[in-house]
Amino acid sequence: TLPLEVIEGVTAAPDRDGRMLGPDQADALTKIAISGRVLDMLVGPAGTGKTTAMNALRRAWEAEHGAGSVVGLAPSVVAAEVLADDLGIKTENTARWWTLHNLGRVSFRAGQLVIIDEASLAGTLSLDRITKIAEEAGAKVLLVGDYSQLQAVEAAGAFGLLAGDRDDTPELSTIYRFTN
Repeated sequence: TLPLEVIEGVTAAPDRDGRMLGPDQADALTKIAISGRVLDMLVGPAGTGKTTAMNALRRAWEAEHGAGSVVGLAPSVVAAEVLADDLGIKTENTARWWTLHNLGRVSFRAGQLVIIDEASLAGTLSLDRITKIAEEAGAKVLLVGDYSQLQAVEAAGAFGLLAGDRDDTPELSTIYRFTN
């Protein structure tokens, strides 16, 4: 978790481009930061500022837990590269991370935030394995995506089920990126 004052400090200040978070973004990040859950979610369609919100959360998390305490995963190489570029964090695709983990080359550590972007495209087994390893290490997992998006080609559906089953899943609804 993060202390409330840390997340409030980040959500009340403009980012490096001078943009302020919208009320739905600030509320979502506050819920995620203080929940104490191993697994949290951030849901929203394209253009609602999920990346902007994740960047603010990364800044807050690193302020409390140190540099390198936020890592990214995504189901595809392209999505992993985009997340790495957007957030400035080490990011890997889930299949490669799992292989490297099995070889003993990577793992999670206590206090880390593991952001899995485009989580609706990740297979259920993959999400389950990664979350279990994070839980054992004392890390937190944040699934980010849009449950209305296409699902993974492998056995999927966990993201949509979790989003639908939790009555307090933060969901962004204000469109920032598009005008029409």
